[in-house]
Amino acid sequence: MLSIEGIERLIEPLMVQLGLALYNVELKREGKELVLRITADRADKSEGGVTVDELAHASDEVGALLDLEDPIEERYRLTLESPGIERELQSWRHFRFAIGERVRVTTRGEEATVYEGVLETADDETRMLGIRTAEGIVPVDSTKVKSARTVFVWSSGEKRKF
Repeated sequence: MLSIEGIERLIEPLMVQLGLALYNVELKREGKELVLRITADRADKSEGGVTVDELAHASDEVGALLDLEDPIEERYRLTLESPGIERELQSWRHFRFAIGERVRVTTRGEEATVYEGVLETADDETRMLGIRTAEGIVPVDSTKVKSARTVFVWSSGEKRKF
């Protein structure tokens, strides 16, 4: 059985060919069933989010590839989904994908702080984030992030209440 990283390497070129960006791959047991959950979005975010039809087509293509390569030894259910407009940022890939979007980042430790603004940068070498707030661009060390998520501002200007 391939690792999650192996499955990502297997399907990512196909996703790129379909004009999609691989956001997340998860293989876990839900009750008695094994589920391979693939999260993808449009590679070009300027065109809006991924559509149901695009996900259905990608599901057919990915399913055919997985049937051919057979990377998972036991029976599983394949699902493809979009990451949604408000989503948790749990990996470096997620931060890179969220550049240009409004985010809310909470840091841990004695100097715990909540930053909200537009994610301007995610530096691969230093693993530092740059969040544009009212005070300017604030540097945030990604190793100190306790939680992070995208924040969608509705047309009324109000954010969703949690």
